[in-house]
Amino acid sequence: MGRNRKKNSVHYPYRLMMPALLVYSVFYMVPLLIGLVMSMTNWNIENLAFKGNFLNLDGLRFEGIKNYSSIFADRHFITALTNTVWFAMATTAAKLVLGLALAMALNARLKTKKYLRTIFYIPAVLSYIVVGVLFSSILRTDGMLNQFLSVVFFHKVSHDWLGNTSTAMWCIIGVEIWKWSGYVMTVFLAGLQGISQEYYESARIDGAGGFQIFRRITLPLLLPSFTVNVTMCVIGGFKVFDQVFVMTNGGPGFATQVLNTIIYKTFSEGRLAKSAAMGIVLFVFISIVSVGISMAMHRKERNLV
Repeated sequence: MGRNRKKNSVHYPYRLMMPALLVYSVFYMVPLLIGLVMSMTNWNIENLAFKGNFLNLDGLRFEGIKNYSSIFADRHFITALTNTVWFAMATTAAKLVLGLALAMALNARLKTKKYLRTIFYIPAVLSYIVVGVLFSSILRTDGMLNQFLSVVFFHKVSHDWLGNTSTAMWCIIGVEIWKWSGYVMTVFLAGLQGISQEYYESARIDGAGGFQIFRRITLPLLLPSFTVNVTMCVIGGFKVFDQVFVMTNGGPGFATQVLNTIIYKTFSEGRLAKSAAMGIVLFVFISIVSVGISMAMHRKERNLV
């Protein structure tokens, strides 16, 4: 009886994992494998036909890595890849700095800190569609931002913020930072509240200043929170789509084109195999970057211990 109970306790976690693993496999791994196979074919809209109610794949041919070679030779894809990397790096750095600053400020003894935390977190729960439409109206030529600048500088300002190649991407980056800094703040707040006050009291007794305490105690003990935030921000940056699609649709020209928007555009044009290849490249890129970041951050955490 005791042996059976011990055996059941060993297998119990795996039984709990099975439903989630099944759903993950059916809705993620299987489509990913199908996409990988299809990315190596001539799978385009003109090659698809129906026989009665069934899809006819007689014209489907295996073409190896031809689609992958073509996308890396496509200057628009390289532009989208460059924009995506730049977007992910810029937004991650800014969200970490702003989120940490907000967390430090709202971890202090303020009477209004609960209300302020809620206010800063609210953008994270808003729909990208709502946020995109809101900021599109603010940033247009006759929008609120230009009207405010006209009052401040005493002359009419009619800059097209989203229609100018030099400012469009910066506007989208700013919207992303505004939306997710509150979420980053909450992760840092959880980390700050998990640090024992005894460390700070001992440091003050030893004569440590505020910057020394922050550098020697707060930052090292916040490494787990940094790991979560950096990983989530980088993955979110590489997966960017909604706000670009709503605000600029990749324009003006290709100034704000990112990987997901060019994948969507390629798929909409019926080049299904090429869009599948782009999706696989994005998946591999995100996997390598996120795993690399997690390993590096966890190595630092182990060294700290």
